[in-house]
Amino acid sequence: MNKEQFLNELDNRLRLIPVDDRLDAIEYYDGYISDMELTGDEDVVAKLGTPKEVAKSIIEQCTQKHIENTEEQKTVKGKATVLWLTILGIISLPLSLPLGIAAVAVVFALGIALLAILLSLVITAVAIAAAGFASIFWGVMVPGIGQKFFTIGAGLIMAGLGIALTYALIIFVKAFFRSIFRNKKVRETRYE
Repeated sequence: MNKEQFLNELDNRLRLIPVDDRLDAIEYYDGYISDMELTGDEDVVAKLGTPKEVAKSIIEQCTQKHIENTEEQKTVKGKATVLWLTILGIISLPLSLPLGIAAVAVVFALGIALLAILLSLVITAVAIAAAGFASIFWGVMVPGIGQKFFTIGAGLIMAGLGIALTYALIIFVKAFFRSIFRNKKVRETRYE
C-alpha cells in the first residue's frame, strides 16, 4: 500500500472523530511518512501497521484527550459556579434573610390560627352540651307542664348534639395531628 492509499483509508476510518483532530492526524502522518523516505511504492503498512490499527490508536488518543478536557472544564465550571453562588448568596442576604424570617412567621401564625379554630370548635361543642344540661335542670324548675316538656326536650337535644359534636371533633383533632406527625416521620425516615 502506497502513501496515498494509506492516507485515504486512514481518513475514511477517522470519520468519527472531530474534523480538527482528523485533519491534524492526517497532516501528522503525511509528514511522518514523507520523513521516512520510502523509495517508490514501498509498503507503508510494513512500517506503520494497517490503517485500521493506526486509526484505532488515534481514536483512543483523541478520546482520552477529550475526556481530560471535559474533566478540566467541569472542575473549572464547578468552582466558578460555587464562587458565583457564594457571591450571590452574600449579596442577596439583606433581602433573603428578612423574607425567610417573614415566611417562617407566616407559617407559624397559620399554625396558631388553625389551632385556635380547632380549639374554638371543641369549646363551642362543649358549651352546647353544657347549655343542654343547664336547660334540662332549668326545665325542672319552669312552671307549667308544656314549658317543662319543651325545655327538657330542647335541653336533651342540645346535650346530645353537644356531646356528639364534642366526640366527633375530638376524634377529628386526634386524626388530624396523627396524620401530620405520621407524615413528618415518613419524611424524616425518607431523607435519612
